[in-house]
Amino acid sequence: MEEVEQMAERAEPLKMMLGFVVRQCAVALGHAPTPLELVEWANNQRDARGRYRIFGRAITTDDARVILKHPGRVVTVRPGPRWQLAMAVGER
Repeated sequence: MEEVEQMAERAEPLKMMLGFVVRQCAVALGHAPTPLELVEWANNQRDARGRYRIFGRAITTDDARVILKHPGRVVTVRPGPRWQLAMAVGER
């Protein structure tokens, strides 16, 4: 019984499609991003806690090209306040 309770307590990691991130960039820019624009946007985010990178590390233009070509790819996201919108959408 304890094992079942422990398994129930472990939440599955939050996952989202890369297209969600690209869409957030497009909204910020007002148009679909080029690979260079996606790099600049993803690597230079700021919030109340300071500067951060969307993907947890700096991405390159080559990375951005792959991201833009595969918007349906699902990736794991660290839960936190920066992705509250994604978590709310995923619960629907």
